Amino acid sequence: MPNIKPITRKEERIHAFMLVFQLSFHNEIDLDETFNSYIEEQGLILAEKNKDFIYKEFEGTYKNIEKIDATIEKNLKDWNMKRLNKVDLSILRLVVYEATLGEIPISVAINEGVALAKLYSSDDGPNFINGVLSSILN
Repeated sequence: MPNIKPITRKEERIHAFMLVFQLSFHNEIDLDETFNSYIEEQGLILAEKNKDFIYKEFEGTYKNIEKIDATIEKNLKDWNMKRLNKVDLSILRLVVYEATLGEIPISVAINEGVALAKLYSSDDGPNFINGVLSSILN
């Protein structure tokens, strides 16, 4: 039996983001199959509580994507959804889910969205993400 070391909430959120990013390429997916394939492909050996959090974030975003996208689109100033790059859209989707439908405080959600943008988006991404999320969540 491998030694399972719990991962941090930040690491959980990164994996959730990676799964949400896949939604940018597929309209219809099998949640369980996509999740299990991702875990296997990444070679992850996770504690159940970590798997549960990641899956909950992924599932919640997927099941509420139309509502989330409508919220994002309504708060884009001089911008539209089609112009958003897939990384920024995925970050916004995950964070809007966390802050509006999940159990994450708004300030934490915004900070985590900016942190994801610093890791995965363009140089302008963190400021863009912060601005959009501030408009939506404040």
